[in-house]
Amino acid sequence: MNEDRLPTRLAALSEHDRFVAQAQMARAEAIVDGFAAVAALVRQGWNKLADAARAYSDARTRQWPHEQALR
Repeated sequence: MNEDRLPTRLAALSEHDRFVAQAQMARAEAIVDGFAAVAALVRQGWNKLADAARAYSDARTRQWPHEQALR
């Protein structure tokens, strides 16, 4: 939505309708912020899981050349 038109359109509304529209916009912004917070938590959890899996894999992987190969 073109943000330049929003104040003009809000000004054309009655006081009650303007209040309702602003409340709906605030609720929509809060919902988006909530989803963004959930997404950040999921991303953080995924990164921790990936780091743990990488550390586990690295601990079980031989680094070449290892001492048996040098004999």
